[in-house]
Amino acid sequence: MKRIIFLLLTFSSLHVLAQDGQLSGRIMDTTEKKPLQYAVVSLLHKKDSTLAGFKRTDKEGQFSFNELTNGRYIVLVSYPKFADLSDEYEVNGSTNLGLIALTPKSALLEEVIVRSGQAIRIKGDTTEFTADSFMVKEGATVEDLMKKLPGFQVNSKGEITAQGKRVDKVLVDGEEFFGDDPTMATQNISSKAVDKVQVYDTKTEQQNLTGISSGNEGKTINIKLKENAKKGAFGKAHAGSDFSDYYDAKALYNQFLGKKKISLYGTKSNLNTGSLNWEEREKLGMEQDMEYDEIGGYYFSFGTDDGFNDWSLRGLPDSYTAGGLYSNKFNEDKQGLNLSYRFNRLGTENVGSNKAQYSRTTGTDYRNVFTNSNGWNEQHAVNGKFEWKLDSLTTLKLTTSGIRKTTDLISKTLTEFLDANRVMKNNSDQSRISASTKLQSDNLFTYRQMFNKKNRLLIATMRFGYIEDDQEGTLTTVANFYKGGNLDSTGITDQLKTFDGNSQTIGGKVTFSEPLTDKLSLVLDYAYNTNHSTSYRNSFNKSTGGKYDVLDSLYSNNFELEAASHSTLAILKYAGKKLKFAFGSGLSSVRLDLADLDSSKSNQYDFLKVTPQAQIGYTIKPQTNISFTYRGTTRQPTINQLQPLKDNTDPLNVFSGNPDLKLGFNHSFSTFFNQYKVLSRRGMWVSMSYSVTNHAIVNSTVLDTATGKQTYSPVNVNGVSNWYMYASWNKGGGDRKLGYGFNINANGGKNINFMDRVRNETEYAMLNAGFSLSYERSEKYSIEMRPQLGYNVSKSSIQLAAKNNYFSYGGWLTGYLKLPAKMELRSEVNFDLREKTERFNTSTNIINWNAHISKQVFKDKSGKIYLVANDLLNQNKGFSRSINSSVITEDRYSRIGQYFLLKFEWTFNKMPGTK
Repeated sequence: MKRIIFLLLTFSSLHVLAQDGQLSGRIMDTTEKKPLQYAVVSLLHKKDSTLAGFKRTDKEGQFSFNELTNGRYIVLVSYPKFADLSDEYEVNGSTNLGLIALTPKSALLEEVIVRSGQAIRIKGDTTEFTADSFMVKEGATVEDLMKKLPGFQVNSKGEITAQGKRVDKVLVDGEEFFGDDPTMATQNISSKAVDKVQVYDTKTEQQNLTGISSGNEGKTINIKLKENAKKGAFGKAHAGSDFSDYYDAKALYNQFLGKKKISLYGTKSNLNTGSLNWEEREKLGMEQDMEYDEIGGYYFSFGTDDGFNDWSLRGLPDSYTAGGLYSNKFNEDKQGLNLSYRFNRLGTENVGSNKAQYSRTTGTDYRNVFTNSNGWNEQHAVNGKFEWKLDSLTTLKLTTSGIRKTTDLISKTLTEFLDANRVMKNNSDQSRISASTKLQSDNLFTYRQMFNKKNRLLIATMRFGYIEDDQEGTLTTVANFYKGGNLDSTGITDQLKTFDGNSQTIGGKVTFSEPLTDKLSLVLDYAYNTNHSTSYRNSFNKSTGGKYDVLDSLYSNNFELEAASHSTLAILKYAGKKLKFAFGSGLSSVRLDLADLDSSKSNQYDFLKVTPQAQIGYTIKPQTNISFTYRGTTRQPTINQLQPLKDNTDPLNVFSGNPDLKLGFNHSFSTFFNQYKVLSRRGMWVSMSYSVTNHAIVNSTVLDTATGKQTYSPVNVNGVSNWYMYASWNKGGGDRKLGYGFNINANGGKNINFMDRVRNETEYAMLNAGFSLSYERSEKYSIEMRPQLGYNVSKSSIQLAAKNNYFSYGGWLTGYLKLPAKMELRSEVNFDLREKTERFNTSTNIINWNAHISKQVFKDKSGKIYLVANDLLNQNKGFSRSINSSVITEDRYSRIGQYFLLKFEWTFNKMPGTK
């Protein structure tokens, strides 16, 4: 009996010890400063959101929960006609929350700010993150914040992927921040200045109006700043060197005066391009609207790659950049101005090689290319936008962009071609010297008219685009041809090549939306575009006097192109609370007049196509959505593919145009699903797409077996298809909480080409899967890992026995540790490992380990001294492998390797609340 009493007393003691927590507080009205009686206070366990209890407040607005287990809880407070409140607290003994203020819903209309406690909200197509709900270390930038957001990934180059799509635009308070350079905002704005981060699909105004997107859009991020962060100035500057070979310097100044923003920057580095370009944009940072511009693929394209981005860099850089931004809203926000200027100068030196293997019915042959090049690019770019709200219903907007770019290139290229027995068929030694100047301007005028009738809207646009391109250079090639491994003949090309191109595009479009009911509307669209292009490509041989003045008519071509298109669209759109859908069809008519000025011949093309499209979306429940999209779009041949121009830039691989090409048509299907549970911080995103093209344009390659010379030209085929799938799931994260998740990224399809007039079908697929683990503790330390496993499959119909499949392994591991004496240690390891293949029997494994240790200096901690170590294992190699139809290539190029750098950084912040 005594033992039983002892056990009961022991159990009771343990129970009392485990239930010793208490939570209390008082609920008040923020406007009238009165206690709220009978308010409902619910208490939930944080770990599983189960109910721990609920109370009603007394006449003094007080509540109390007793005998609680110590731990973290979520408090939910609700009261009629007041905004609900949710927040998280930790109970450890007796915890008094003090006064908890509720705000009347009517006061919210007067822009009274209420702390909602919701880390994530999904409003239609927009996902919104509350910045303060995600803990980041002291001095963190927006980029550091985004690494904490569910569904986001940020790589070492600053590229951001959100919900499986690449982020191609970043706005600050809805405005462009240095035009087409998102990294300027993400890497330089402090996370403390951010109120909300919004992410949504990048769409034009017309796409928002019709409710149908193309399915290929990237993501746009809008950084909403806190009101108190819009006054004052902030900036940073750093300078670093190894006092021998490398240097890196940057300065950035930002000033916010209410709605006025002023920013200046400059960089000098031979460690990177000083890139202020995230992704090449065909319209120089302007709103993309090519889905209706039916002649977009026809008018002569002179190339848009400005060569200033780090992720396409081939070689060792030497860069200078500078720029400025001015943005302001005035006259009671009726007028807004956004201007930016950017200057880039980049020199590169590169030693590289490209090894390619071609599958043919007779076996495999090999082409190796070795290059040594020096290039110099310089660019001036201007972007401007002026918006004028004439009244509450009418808005005018003028957007303009322009660039001037000069390029100089000196290169030496050695090429060799071997047959299936690796016997030499030909080789060449080529030298090129070229210089070019390019001018490009794009201007868009938009008129937006709303009406007194709700949802009635008219949008009219006019666009003028201009391109001028001038190039001149010399090409010298010595080509050797072999028989049985012995030299048989030699061909020499020594020419001056000139190119003068000009393109002018004028277009207009009107889109009108008429509401039929409160939820149903009809959207009508008409567009007309016209383009005039000229191209003068001429090759000159040397005369007996040594001058390049003898025209080579075989490799010269001069033409003019007139293109005009009419397109219409009718869409029926429904917008309900949960269900949204839109469907309809367009009709496009295109006429091309291509005049060959050398032969006085002309070709006329007329294309007529129906372009059906539909999109449906359904909100299953709050923050759980699913959507489906179908689009039928034309695939136009480019003018390069249509014109019968022969190009001997590479005399062993000659391209010839095909004036008989047909218009292609693409069927595209895509679906998207997302779900997020706020209390458990669990999110899931799934995206899938499939497309198939009729009359797809592919290459037909013919090999001269005697000389090894290849000729290729475009032809039409049916059956080309591709698919894509992305899925991610994650949960948890935050201070002292394990975050984990997984993701799958896969794509594949069927490519078709012709090898020696034999149809070759290549089926390919890539599957990449990985998981993530992260843990951090109150800025003391953090660790995150994202290992990846990939498998690549490729099968060619003309060589079914060839084994092209291989595994790839990769991912990254990063960690942070706060040390004594205001010191920090950060390290990141990137893995890129590939399996050997039957055709490439050497493994190219890259483990890039970077680290730095830093110490804060000055009383306000505004200074930092860094010791930077790049590529500690000295394995950073320029390498890529690709499988495309019947061709497998491995590309190698120069890349900056191991170095150690001493760097000083100074950050200043003259914002409200800072010293």
